[in-house]
Amino acid sequence: MTIQPDAIIRSGRRTLAITIDPFGRLIVRAPYSCSQERIFDFLREKKSWILRKKSETMGAGIELPPENLDGYTFLLLGKHCLIRLTEEKSIRFCKGHTIDELFLPKQNARAKLVRWLKENARRIFASVTEEKAHEMGVAYASASVSSAKSRWGSCSSEDKIRYTFRLLYAPREAIEYVVVHELAHVKHKNHSAAFWETVERYVPDWKKRRKWLKTHRLLMEIF
Repeated sequence: MTIQPDAIIRSGRRTLAITIDPFGRLIVRAPYSCSQERIFDFLREKKSWILRKKSETMGAGIELPPENLDGYTFLLLGKHCLIRLTEEKSIRFCKGHTIDELFLPKQNARAKLVRWLKENARRIFASVTEEKAHEMGVAYASASVSSAKSRWGSCSSEDKIRYTFRLLYAPREAIEYVVVHELAHVKHKNHSAAFWETVERYVPDWKKRRKWLKTHRLLMEIF
């Protein structure tokens, strides 16, 4: 089997290098003077490593959305949701037994989808934050949604809480963990023992929920 790179990036570097990105794509970085023959010889030499790394990343079961979103499946509140492009003017969501369906207008589909995700994230996260804050006896300044890709949530020194809208891909249990985590920061501006005691008091299985988020961190790259 011939190993085909997904991209060859040439620059003034002196050596050949290969990387497997979070979605299993093989990227080759090569000097301007390096021949195609040398590149493919190098790929053959590294074949075992490439196949192993691709297997590890593809095992996460997460793929980048194609340009045409029709038929693309992503996680929504922890459940698979299938996108169907339509001629309709508005987005329509249908809940199913095994898979949900999102009917998305063809025109500016991606922009409309992101706007829909943010609107729902804002509504759901505000509700969960209010619910958990009441349970924990915590007063926060505000709860908003961002497009962050580096973290699921954050709490500022002014007790302003922000969640990436991508947290909407996670199941309710994982969302609740992030909410409790950020609300705990209202009381503890660090990750001290007292902070983790607070988290554990309201989410006893927080390690399991955090593990789900770590395992599915590739979701940060979706949309």
